[in-house]
Amino acid sequence: MITAQIASLPDRVVHLSKTVASLIDQVDSLFVGLNCYDSVPEFLIDNPKITYKLMDNSLGDGAKFHNSAEIDGYVLTCDDDLIYPQGYASYMVDGIKRHGGIVTVLGKVYADRPIGSFGTGYTRLYSCLNRVHRDTPVDVAGTGVMAYHSDAIKIDPYTFPRKNMADVWVAKQAHEEDVKMTVLAHPRQYVIYNKFEWRIWTQDRDDAYQTAIVNNFLK
Repeated sequence: MITAQIASLPDRVVHLSKTVASLIDQVDSLFVGLNCYDSVPEFLIDNPKITYKLMDNSLGDGAKFHNSAEIDGYVLTCDDDLIYPQGYASYMVDGIKRHGGIVTVLGKVYADRPIGSFGTGYTRLYSCLNRVHRDTPVDVAGTGVMAYHSDAIKIDPYTFPRKNMADVWVAKQAHEEDVKMTVLAHPRQYVIYNKFEWRIWTQDRDDAYQTAIVNNFLK
């Protein structure tokens, strides 16, 4: 079983429809956490593959992990401002079979420790929008383009101390449980970014707090 999980906000509903369309034929099931939506978008209704939940945004981007700890099989965590290519799900599953743990197409390496800044202190950034030449271990994985098997890790967003920091909390858990994270090689513009005025991860941003958390698990 392959399950895709997405968190969304209502002013991005047009982008969400494109994200869902790009994934629905690649997965067995798809969940959408509808943060602050008053109603369910019509394109999510009456599709047997799709489940959804109206949510209050208390989890922020962590809504993409709602109920993920109860899933058996492969989990793809996705963002509502990205369009995923055909073959994406199978490529991520193949990466898991090769490397185990968590795979992603966006990640950061922090070679100089302790780090001075989570936001700017990385020594290498592997972007999902730019070419990555080879599979590479990373310290932090981007959760909007991430996949793992439930046998490797169980992620419960209701344990995240702050919202809109899913990348940090998942990396912390992975390091503590010795679950490796790997960026998979991919071409430029492997995923397509639907440009939006702001990104979810910038909300409630506190670089000093995030830096302290990362320094606690990156030794």
